[in-house]
Amino acid sequence: MTVQLLVDRFARRDLAVKLDATRYGATQTVLMSPAQVDRLIDELTRARLEMLAPIGRHERAGEAQ
Repeated sequence: MTVQLLVDRFARRDLAVKLDATRYGATQTVLMSPAQVDRLIDELTRARLEMLAPIGRHERAGEAQ
């Protein structure tokens, strides 16, 4: 995955983040708005915290009771 900030040098549109994701040899490009980037960061942060949470005896990582 690569992430790049795009700035329109003629300022015709807002800033965007270009995300290129490659899976099984196929690459897909997505332009993300600031709101979408915020949501992605929130989701990744939440996932990271879940992965770091201690695991109980009867739980697997990422599962809630």
